[in-house]
Amino acid sequence: MHFVRVFSLTLVVLVTDGFRFHLDSQKCEEITIPLCRRVLPYNLTRFPNLVGDRNQVFANRSVQQYSQRMHELNCSRHAVFFLCSFYAPICLPGIDESEENIKPCRSFCEQVRRDCAGSLGYWPRFAKCEELPNFSDGVCVQPESFEVVQRPTSVINPEPCQGRTHINYDSSTIDRYDYVIKFKVILIERRQNKGSIIHGKVGRVIKQNNVTIHKGRVKIWSNTESTCPSLRTGNIFLIGGYENALRRKLLLTSKSLIESWNEETMRKIRKWQKGDRNVLTKIQGRR
Repeated sequence: MHFVRVFSLTLVVLVTDGFRFHLDSQKCEEITIPLCRRVLPYNLTRFPNLVGDRNQVFANRSVQQYSQRMHELNCSRHAVFFLCSFYAPICLPGIDESEENIKPCRSFCEQVRRDCAGSLGYWPRFAKCEELPNFSDGVCVQPESFEVVQRPTSVINPEPCQGRTHINYDSSTIDRYDYVIKFKVILIERRQNKGSIIHGKVGRVIKQNNVTIHKGRVKIWSNTESTCPSLRTGNIFLIGGYENALRRKLLLTSKSLIESWNEETMRKIRKWQKGDRNVLTKIQGRR
C-alpha cells in the first residue's frame, strides 16, 4: 500500500521502499536512463516525454549533455532531478493514456533557473517555467515531494473498516450529500495539519448542488486521515460528499459516502435514483 502526504505545496510520498511501482500498464516503462535511475525516487516513466522524445535513447543523450555542464558548474544540487523530470516524467499505473504527463512545479523550475541560468549563460528552451503548473493548478513534482520512510512494524487498527455501517440506499440517502459522483483517483496529496487533496477524474455526475461539477479533472478536499474503503490511485469509486459553496470546493469527511465502483454499485445507484424519483413524485402530488 502506498501512503501519500503533502507539506505546504509539495507532494510527499510515504512508502516502504521508495516510490516504486510494479509495471502493470503498457503505457508505463521502466526508467533506463542511468543518471535518472540514480536520482529519481520513482521508477516508471512514459513516452513521448515532456520534450517530445519518443524513446529513452534520445532522452539519455540530452540528459548527459545538459547534466555534464550543470555538474561542472555545480549550480544546483537538484539540477539533474529537474532535467529528469522533463526527460523521464513520472508515470502512475492506472492513469489514462489521454492524461498529460505530470510536469515539474513552476516554483521548482524558477529556483533552478535562478541558480543555473547565469552560470550556464543560457536556459534550455523546453524549460518554460511560466508554462508549468502551480500547486493550485494541478499535480506537479519537485525533489521535496518525495520522502521515503519505513512502515511501522505494528498497526494499531489493521482493519480500519471494521464495524463500518454500510449505507442503505433508500430514498432518503441522496439527500444526505451535496454531490455524488463516479470518481477515478489519480493522486492523493496530504497537507500537514490541513487534511488531504484527492486528484481524480469524474466519469459521471449523479448529483450536484451549488458547486458545478464537470466531467474530467476534479479535486476533492478531505479533512480525514484515512477513508473506508481506502482510496487508491487508479481505482474508481462512488463518492458522496459535501461542499464549501463559498470557496467552490468539494469536500470529503468522515460522514461521506465511499464505495468501490462495480456492478453492485451501479445496481444500488439505479435503486437509489428510482427511490428518489418516487419521493419527488409524492411531494409534487401533495402540492
